Amino acid sequence: MNSSFSKQRGVATIFYIITFPLLFSVFVLAIESTRYLQTHARVNDGVEMASLAVAANASTSVHENQLLAKGFVDNYAPDGDIEASDINVQRTSCDEIYGDQCGQAGVYDRDGLIFTQYRVSVESDFTSWYPKNDYHQGYEEKITMGGEATARKYQGFTIDVAFVADFSGSMGRAWEENDNNDNDDDEFSHINAKYEGVVEVIKRVTDRLESYNDSTEQEIGDEQLANRAAFIGYNMYPHDLGAYYSNVQYYSNGSKSYQWWTNIPNINYAATVASPLNTPRTSIIGRDPNDRSSFRTLGLTDDFANFRTTIDQFIPSHGTASFEGILEAAKIVDGGDNVRKLIIVLSDGADWHPDNAHDNRYPSYAALRLYNAGLCDSIINQLEQKQVSGRAVEARIFVIGFDYDISLNPGLQTCAGAENIQSASSYKDIYETVLELISEEVGRLYVGS
Repeated sequence: MNSSFSKQRGVATIFYIITFPLLFSVFVLAIESTRYLQTHARVNDGVEMASLAVAANASTSVHENQLLAKGFVDNYAPDGDIEASDINVQRTSCDEIYGDQCGQAGVYDRDGLIFTQYRVSVESDFTSWYPKNDYHQGYEEKITMGGEATARKYQGFTIDVAFVADFSGSMGRAWEENDNNDNDDDEFSHINAKYEGVVEVIKRVTDRLESYNDSTEQEIGDEQLANRAAFIGYNMYPHDLGAYYSNVQYYSNGSKSYQWWTNIPNINYAATVASPLNTPRTSIIGRDPNDRSSFRTLGLTDDFANFRTTIDQFIPSHGTASFEGILEAAKIVDGGDNVRKLIIVLSDGADWHPDNAHDNRYPSYAALRLYNAGLCDSIINQLEQKQVSGRAVEARIFVIGFDYDISLNPGLQTCAGAENIQSASSYKDIYETVLELISEEVGRLYVGS
């Protein structure tokens, strides 16, 4: 009996010795397979997040993109021996993928937004916990795993923005009720005159536009697209390098006198409203002796440094005729290369003089008549009938009033519409409103395998 039991125990021992490596191999394979399946999933998650991060960062530096991607993959798979050189980031423009169809609505998305595509891939070695040896089966000591993901950064359309700035005499006064005056630490607290505040706002906005341009990746046919800005100052008229000029259609051709009260009765209102983008530029001869202003129209540009230096020298004076500035702005943005067109009117008062709005010699009369006849709607409609690179133009006129009751300016309210009017309480308020109007989101992100 004892002999039989000993034999059985001996057989069991032999069987255990024979089967243990197999059982241990099964154990190892189960543990390592589970680990590597999870690791592979984590690597792919990390690569997917890395592709989104790289796309949002929008850097053209390969090394910077590799380091950024490495941080995400390391976080998801910390047990990998991943170096920056193991990560490949391929940056491809919409132009390179779709050629002439880049930017066309309906080809790859509904709006035809321009994008830059980032394909992030990684391949790295991972060390097995129980590598294969002579005793048991398992994985090799080093296992190479990887993953890849693609993200697209869709850019909002670049913009042509025209600042239509009131440069009448009242803009040389201080804004006494400005909320910025309540805070000595406010970034606009050093402003003395209203025109200085408006110029400072525009300068800061173009700083942001410049920053957007530095990071934009929009291009069609190897042409880089950029946000651009124009400046149209006005009192009774806009001013060019040589002299004042008028943008309304008159019944008679030829230059006009600086005596605006003789010009306004000869405005052809119907023709001006019917074709605001095509009215002739009429030279204004001479200058009112009381007009001490110094400003001029600046066309669309992305040379913002020179733009800021130039508008810093401008000085206001004389009366107010907003329609002259708006007409000039419409013509300027009409000639721009961007699909988005924005006209921003910045004014501290009604057209001169509101008490004479029933006198056909005054700008206040002309403004009401033009705006009530649909001048601004005509501008928007005619701009939006056009296309830029196969896309319909998006146009908007927005009015920001300050240091007066904007409800007392029914003309501009009719022009822009109630949803496009704001009464600002401070220069900071103006700045933030303008930024909100022009700013685009970082970009819509798409992820694919």
